[in-house]
Amino acid sequence: MRSINKAQGHSSNKAFILVAVIAVALGITANLFLKSPKEDARNTAPLQISSGTLIPNPRPLLPFSLTDHSGKNFSHETIKGHWQLLSFGYTHCPDICPTTLAMLARVDDQINKHTPNPNIQTAFISIDPQRDTVEKLANYMPYFNPRFLGVTGTTPELENLTRQLGVLYARVETDGSVLDYLMDHSSTIILLNPKGEYQAVFSAPHAANQIAEDLIRITSSWSE
Repeated sequence: MRSINKAQGHSSNKAFILVAVIAVALGITANLFLKSPKEDARNTAPLQISSGTLIPNPRPLLPFSLTDHSGKNFSHETIKGHWQLLSFGYTHCPDICPTTLAMLARVDDQINKHTPNPNIQTAFISIDPQRDTVEKLANYMPYFNPRFLGVTGTTPELENLTRQLGVLYARVETDGSVLDYLMDHSSTIILLNPKGEYQAVFSAPHAANQIAEDLIRITSSWSE
């Protein structure tokens, strides 16, 4: 009787193990089919760009409020819904700023050839509010691209944004110069996503074709 009971016990154990294995297999299969798109996205390889640094966990911005060259509010709320390329400088800049804006105009042309009516806005934010009035920026921006925005604000208003983005600038007095003073500033270009988050940074030197390709890659693969 013991041998029979023992054999029956082994058979019961084998049957239990078989049922458990089948249950686990069915659970794994069901999980594969029921996995959400977001879970699939998290398991894909990270996006790579060649001309800048992509921030894996985009950082939301604290409130800021500036004014664009048409007199409209440019803030953490109004920028939402569009990709935003932010360049910082000033209209009296003798070299870097016009070179950067001309490069961004080429970027804009290349993106428009690839994607008609892309959802990307380029804004030139002046760090020289003493001289760069709304009217001054309204006359300056069309030289590069009529779609570009010129943005200004008071020094405290500017610092509410530049400090968050790590953009540095300082006034430099110049003796005997017709410019009176210059502004030293970061030449980095910042990309904000449609949720108003800090998504990527492009440091100098800038290559228009590479930035355009990266922007197309980033915007095409992005999802909320």
